[in-house]
Amino acid sequence: MKKRSYILFILLFSLVVSPSTMAADTVKIGALFPFSGVLALLGQESYNGATIASDIVNEKGGLWGKKIEWVKGDAVDPKAAMAECERLISVKGLKLIFGTYSSSRSYAASEVSERNKVIYWEQGAIADDITARGFKYLFRTIARAGDFGKMAAEFAHATVAPKLGIDPKNLKIAIMFEDSLYGTSVGTMAGKRAKELGMKVVASESYSAKTVDLSSVVMKFKALKPDVIIATSYLEDGLLFWRQARDLDLNVKAFIGTGACHGMPDWAKTFGKEGDYIFNIDPPIGINPAVYNKDAKARLKEFQDRFKAKFGHIPATHATAGFVAAWVLFTDVLPRAGSLDPEAVRQAALKVDIPKGGTVFGFGVKFAPPDHPAAGQNLRAHPALMQWQGQQMKVVYPQDFAVAKPLLPLPTWEQRAKGEYKFID
Repeated sequence: MKKRSYILFILLFSLVVSPSTMAADTVKIGALFPFSGVLALLGQESYNGATIASDIVNEKGGLWGKKIEWVKGDAVDPKAAMAECERLISVKGLKLIFGTYSSSRSYAASEVSERNKVIYWEQGAIADDITARGFKYLFRTIARAGDFGKMAAEFAHATVAPKLGIDPKNLKIAIMFEDSLYGTSVGTMAGKRAKELGMKVVASESYSAKTVDLSSVVMKFKALKPDVIIATSYLEDGLLFWRQARDLDLNVKAFIGTGACHGMPDWAKTFGKEGDYIFNIDPPIGINPAVYNKDAKARLKEFQDRFKAKFGHIPATHATAGFVAAWVLFTDVLPRAGSLDPEAVRQAALKVDIPKGGTVFGFGVKFAPPDHPAAGQNLRAHPALMQWQGQQMKVVYPQDFAVAKPLLPLPTWEQRAKGEYKFID
């Protein structure tokens, strides 16, 4: 009898101190990123940026007097992203998923959250299709892939062609992109916009990001002699192409990357001076400080200082995207919602109205309503175009965000070897 009473006591005690009960002391948010696999580097960086936002908020008392706690899910591929999202919702009981950096993973996982009427807060995946499905519980703080592709084509038309003294109708464009949802979205839009502007698209080449040889693309471009290459690549394939372009002496007048590889610190670490004068389109980093309002300027410094102290290096684009999305969520949305109830969070998100200069990216925040063709998209988000100059990324476009002038044309490999750089004023 005593033994039965003891067992009953243990069972009752375990219920009282169970994880579900303890969860009342924290605000649990799902963190769904590729923490392992080929995209783990940028997935981890994005998450690291978000943790700086939660650190700051937690130090100030947290949300509703409770600490923010991340519950991680490993989206190693789209199938795993779906399974992990289901686990975070069904097993962990989470009402808000934050992620995911990769477009293909975000597209798959957000379908699971929408079906379960759980908020999906996307911070870095840019494919247009993600916010083109009329979802009610999906919100994205970053710009769309189409904006990246459009900017690449429009910069070639409005800046590259005139600076080189070439009629835009005679400017030859070659496009290359890795064949995931991300690359296809950007590359397709770049080609479409270039044609709309009357430029000559002489090639549009897709390839697997897992490839170990891009020499066939290099040689095709060398034969076609484009003036401009617009490229959408992940890290390894982007580095591979530039190595083979050097080895096979492919020269163009301008090279425009569109996110991921060409704006990462690894680009400068790998190529040094040989990586200079490449353009890249990404969310704005290092913009004209006059764009920021006072609070955003101070917030940027705090974020960068904290990130460097915690992780040992200055945060680049992907980490900053994680911070921006988490900061908006933790300071503008959830306090207004008053809880993690998805309906309350959804209504609070739709009321956010941050003007230009109000985030550390420089753009504002206003989410498209459910009846909009891009429901849940931050309509004030946009990328900027930067250029590697002296192994530093400098914003050169659009003009109000710029801190430097674009240097053209891109030096040939022979000119680089001789140290002869002849730019057009």
